[in-house]
Amino acid sequence: MSETDLSPGSFSFVATGDSLIFQKISIFDEPEFMRVHEIVKKADAAFNNFETILPTKEHYARYKSDATAWMRSPRYVLDELLWMGFNVFSLANNHSMDYCEGGLLETKRIFEEMGVANAGTGRNLSEARAPAYLNTQRGRVALIACNTRDDDGPAGMAWKNIPGRPGLNPVRSKTVMYLKEHEFKKLADVAETLDLPSPQDGKLNFMGLKFEVGDRADIYTEPYLPDQEGNKYEISKAKENADLVYVSVHNHDKRRPGLAYFDDNLDYIANFVETFSREAIDAGADAVLGNGTHRLNGIEIYKGKPIFYGLGNFIAQKYHSNPKPYDWFEARGLGDKVYPEEPSGYLGEQLPEAEMKRNTRRSSTSVVANIKYRNYETQQIDLYPIVIKRDNKQGGRPFIATGDDAHEILTRLAKLSADYGTKITIENDVGKITL
Repeated sequence: MSETDLSPGSFSFVATGDSLIFQKISIFDEPEFMRVHEIVKKADAAFNNFETILPTKEHYARYKSDATAWMRSPRYVLDELLWMGFNVFSLANNHSMDYCEGGLLETKRIFEEMGVANAGTGRNLSEARAPAYLNTQRGRVALIACNTRDDDGPAGMAWKNIPGRPGLNPVRSKTVMYLKEHEFKKLADVAETLDLPSPQDGKLNFMGLKFEVGDRADIYTEPYLPDQEGNKYEISKAKENADLVYVSVHNHDKRRPGLAYFDDNLDYIANFVETFSREAIDAGADAVLGNGTHRLNGIEIYKGKPIFYGLGNFIAQKYHSNPKPYDWFEARGLGDKVYPEEPSGYLGEQLPEAEMKRNTRRSSTSVVANIKYRNYETQQIDLYPIVIKRDNKQGGRPFIATGDDAHEILTRLAKLSADYGTKITIENDVGKITL
């Protein structure tokens, strides 16, 4: 199937990762950038995770234990993404509530006012979990969007005379850590020394972490059942009302805790995200669109449907020039400075130089996935490699990758996907998965 296949029954869906966008992009016309624009624009439907919000000056920043960043953008960035060709967006991510309920609802209002399909946030849980629909000439698309972290502002359901809580659609998790019997005994001894609760029925709650005896030491996560079942219900209902259903999963959880969130040694997704993604397909989703990892992760083909565990960054403009709340400076010991010299980089323990260089490379390289359908059945997935150039003050937009760049990106993605049994071939600087 060609990129612009117009034959009866054909449909193309472009999926990209995260857009941290704060400046205009439509003013640029480099051939490599315009090639990406062309790929997105020609699709019947094109998805992006909108990883910023559109608050007004009246909206105040919320408290965050992770003081890395508070995102905010001018309203025109939505016009820029519409110019790029996107027409369906996830609003559910760890920055949705950066400026509290007011910022979230203002962003939602702007999308609704402009008639732009969006999912993942709302005035209550029912609205945040509800699918967004996009009508196109060749089919109707539904999107359900969710976020995995507990403290990012889950919406609440209205109950009796208690109103619902604004926020995002959550897919939270439960974690159990397994230790061998002798290791479990040692931890129980530590708990006794610290006068903490002792084991009950072979289980130990150690300062909020749950441990059990197992055949080997392991960390296992599973979806929080009410979140999983609530989303599966919405997916199944969306399937009755749309030709194709997509589920966006914004996720920061890896299988093992790392040195820091940005530790790039950890390429594998947490168990519960894999479980939920497969359950979403079983419930009727045609693809799961993973984002939030800010780097590529593997692609699984489950029952003939793709699960993208991490689509990486699409636009990653610098946000250091954005206004920051006091909390940002306080967390860096600069709260008493009238004109503080702002440090750059991640707040917390830094990676060694070689790993930081590799991490920078992986956070600035990704793919644009073009899923081709025939009669709404997946036929082929084309993976266009992109490089995000951040070497100037107006950088951060995607360029199509060729040559050695393309080969490195696609080879890395092929290796990660092979662990899920997925084969990616490379032809003329494009990765291909044929079903």
